[in-house]
Amino acid sequence: MLRQTLKSSSSGKLDARVVNNSRSSDAISSREFAGLLAPFASSISKNNQFAIAVSGGADSMALCLLAGRWAQTQGRQVIALTVDHGLRAEAAAEAQTVANWVAARGIRHHVLPWRGDKPSSGIQAAAREARYALMAEWCRKNSVAALMTAHHLEDQVETFLLRAERGSGLDGLACMAAETKVSRIWLLRPLLSVSKIRLKETLSAMDQDWIEDPSNQNPAYRRTKMRKLVTALEHKGLDAVRLGSLIDHFADLRNLAAEIVAVFMNEAVQIYPEGYGVARGDVLGQLPEPIIERILVRLTKIFGGKTYPPRRDRLVRAVKQLKENNFRGFTLGGCRFSEKSNEIMICREMRGISSRQITTRDDFIWDNLFDIEIRGAWGNKVYLAPLGKKGWAEILQKRPELREISLPYPVRLTLPALFDQSSVIAVPHLNFRRENSDANGLRIVKVEFLNLPQINNLSK
Repeated sequence: MLRQTLKSSSSGKLDARVVNNSRSSDAISSREFAGLLAPFASSISKNNQFAIAVSGGADSMALCLLAGRWAQTQGRQVIALTVDHGLRAEAAAEAQTVANWVAARGIRHHVLPWRGDKPSSGIQAAAREARYALMAEWCRKNSVAALMTAHHLEDQVETFLLRAERGSGLDGLACMAAETKVSRIWLLRPLLSVSKIRLKETLSAMDQDWIEDPSNQNPAYRRTKMRKLVTALEHKGLDAVRLGSLIDHFADLRNLAAEIVAVFMNEAVQIYPEGYGVARGDVLGQLPEPIIERILVRLTKIFGGKTYPPRRDRLVRAVKQLKENNFRGFTLGGCRFSEKSNEIMICREMRGISSRQITTRDDFIWDNLFDIEIRGAWGNKVYLAPLGKKGWAEILQKRPELREISLPYPVRLTLPALFDQSSVIAVPHLNFRRENSDANGLRIVKVEFLNLPQINNLSK
């Protein structure tokens, strides 16, 4: 069999070349893969199709082909999604290569381009965030409930070492969870216990090529250095399997702590459809500090739309403030925390909320918090943004009775609103629509707070 791998070109840069690769017998069988999928039965039973993130590398190609083979026996359909980041000249050609490979196996495929300006620094993190956002949005728009990724044992170990180097706490050292929910899409990682070499051997047994990404060899990236450290540790007798067992212990502790947090969330936090919540400050302040930290992380994810937790030093400082008798409030993880009558109100911080230009019907996740559906058409420049102080003052002049609503003032400012160049068009949560606006113009027909229905699934 042939596979694409890395060679040095005449310019000294890394690019793809084809070399021979031999077969191996330690491939993952259909029966073994079915066992790997068993824990995710409820998540992939929502409908008859699920998606696979496929870059063309050995890991994702193995997952895609194994999942495709499994799906055929179950009457399901696999859809391969490839994100073209546009960061390398050959990216588009590689995406087409992947499309040809999976089509030959009877698997549907879609390329999702990452458009717009790219950052000059932190490119790997930005690309990862864009990749997940694009795939999650595609899944949501196409009624696909689950997305699988091919993170494997060595990925987990590298993540562990990176986080240990940064001094991460329990959550960080527990590494990637096998099952999480992102923008209402189940993100599944069935290969976390499988070594990379076995994935390559599986492709060899299937007579399938794959692509090696040059960036995986780039010494400028911290993860590349960690890969070399993993190899060095293996030579010292501390292999990925042993480190994986250690990670599993941290994950067990994380799950136990998550159960405690879930009890607090269900018993002492009220979540509202406008995108804010109220927690019992008397209960929160009496809990052990490590549990308070975890609760704050959960709250910032629910109300701030953040994927990653706040920095630990900020968490520690926030916990200290919560335990003080004169606590008044703070901001953390894109959220505003304020206290009144022994209750803590949590809502989105105004700073950093995005705006989005609207030209015609659209269906999207706004600010990682609201599922929004817009219909109609509009000739002028229209955009969705938080209502803000100016918008609130404007609609208050037109509807003075809104002054009497019980919604906290900071929450009112964060509500999604439609604007044009002259004024506020609509604020669905306040049942406001500008008079004499075109009945056939753009209108918000759905606005749902993403985390409202997830109250009982907070341990995920």
